[in-house]
Amino acid sequence: MMNLDTSLEELSWIPRPRILALRRLALETVGDLLTHYPRRHEDRREFRGFPREETIAPVCLCGEVAKTRLMRFGGRKIFEAVLEESGAHALSQPLTCRWFNLHYIQKMIATGQRLVVFGRVKRKGPRLLMDHPEFEVIEDDEEILVHFRRITPIYPATEGLSQRVLRGLIFRLLEQVAVVSADVPLPASLRNGEDENALRKIHFPESDEQLRKVRDHLVLGEFFRMQMLIAAARAENSARVGCRHQSRGLLADQFVGALPFAFTSAQQRVFNEVKHDLRVASPMNRLLQGDVGSGKTVVAIAAMLLAVESGSQAALMAPTQILAEQHYAVLRNWLDPLGIRIALRTGARQEDNAPLPLFARGDSDSLGSGSARVSRVGDGVTPSRTFSEDEETFEAQ
Repeated sequence: MMNLDTSLEELSWIPRPRILALRRLALETVGDLLTHYPRRHEDRREFRGFPREETIAPVCLCGEVAKTRLMRFGGRKIFEAVLEESGAHALSQPLTCRWFNLHYIQKMIATGQRLVVFGRVKRKGPRLLMDHPEFEVIEDDEEILVHFRRITPIYPATEGLSQRVLRGLIFRLLEQVAVVSADVPLPASLRNGEDENALRKIHFPESDEQLRKVRDHLVLGEFFRMQMLIAAARAENSARVGCRHQSRGLLADQFVGALPFAFTSAQQRVFNEVKHDLRVASPMNRLLQGDVGSGKTVVAIAAMLLAVESGSQAALMAPTQILAEQHYAVLRNWLDPLGIRIALRTGARQEDNAPLPLFARGDSDSLGSGSARVSRVGDGVTPSRTFSEDEETFEAQ
């Protein structure tokens, strides 16, 4: 029995060239193809008459090709197909569809064919024009009800896979596959009644209301699964064993007290949360986000002092040497009065201060002149949490 994990290569009724085209869309299994959701739908149950004036939004129209012609204008080739609506009368105005420099279009459209076109109608003189519309030739065969007289899905496609081909493949799979819902069941409080046959409904809805409900259901299910993955990652991270940083916060209090300004309520709240994270056994995993100049760096420095007071070292990394040197100068002014030793390490500059253990260098460990390494576990140093802004580094102990 076919299921969502069945490889498309196992289906003998899908030709090899189409298998290769589907791979370009990263569609290799039945589940991949059935979750290749439409980018939009066209209501082909009943078509409106051709408009008399320009339209602001794209419209879906159906008509018969009355004539075609290929013109040359300057260095461009223009292919035109004139459509007439069904039941046309003397006052009906035809619609001219145009494609520029797309030579293959003239091989696909012929007089007498019925076309469904999608695009924005504009007026040029007495003519109504639709430039480069999306189109589909309606063929009277056994599959006509798959593509016509219904709310019809329009998919992201690629060369060698027309809308008609994609739609036919998905319709046939939905008739044969054993499971027609790839959803993780939602809690009862989040369900809207569209859990059953959700895949069938999103591809071939029976009404606009059903389409709206099943789209909401699938979007909600995607967000729900994402939240479950985030919760699982958090639970896994909280189960890891890290290093507790137990300190009374005296250094941080001295640092904050010597600042020419007071922490804002947001800075104090974030600092308290970081302090709590440092005291628990699981490793801290925190992103501090704020506008430029909002005071992120000063909070990070206060947090680093918590680690320093507990006997660890702390490293602050910056993306450029200039920024690293700016941070280094500021921290010298702030932390020298507290007796905190600072050292700068960049690719081009090394301070004369004796290297700290975190950046110990020796003949056997040296990575070359001007390089520095972060000590490995077993070097006799307890690495602290790192507030990272990229590569260049200075440190405090």
